[in-house]
Amino acid sequence: MDKGRTSRRDWMIGSGSALAAALPFGITGFSPIDQPFLSQAAAQPQTVPIAADADRARRMKWWHEARFGMFIHWGLYSVLGRHEWVMENEGIPVSEYAPLAKQFKPKPFPARDWAKIARGTGMRYMVMTTKHHEGFCHFDTKTTDYCSPKQGPGRDLVREYVDAARAEGMRVGFYYSLMDWHHPDGARCATDEAARKR
Repeated sequence: MDKGRTSRRDWMIGSGSALAAALPFGITGFSPIDQPFLSQAAAQPQTVPIAADADRARRMKWWHEARFGMFIHWGLYSVLGRHEWVMENEGIPVSEYAPLAKQFKPKPFPARDWAKIARGTGMRYMVMTTKHHEGFCHFDTKTTDYCSPKQGPGRDLVREYVDAARAEGMRVGFYYSLMDWHHPDGARCATDEAARKR
């Protein structure tokens, strides 16, 4: 990678730091007049948790008690046999990285093996990467051809995962990255309103 250029990763880290610094650390002591983006309801102390908060608390309690689960992190970087940030860290251009989609051909139904291992070792849930920063989707989508059913695998890998996990009585979770190095507007979306609409 050109040493004079800012990498996508450094740009995202810098943008996130700037955003975090710009946000208030809490709303205690602020009035809606000081912070016009806060509604009157948000400024009022809540004595009764709303339904969404109660549901989140219930789900988090289950997750903390479950304690042991499987995270499946795979994608086109598996073809290279290296880590999920290989495209970024090694400065591989999209034009060189994208053809890996045709080469990515996982064996049939690997999720069945994963789910059996998870159940056999006492795990209670599984989480799978459905799209990582590289932009490749492991599911069928109308928004791009850069997805498993339309590339090397030729099938919906997320569907296989969900079916396999549920067959073993596992809870199912998804990891989906909004960051997308493959999309031409991927990094621009943070600062460019027009890019967010394309």
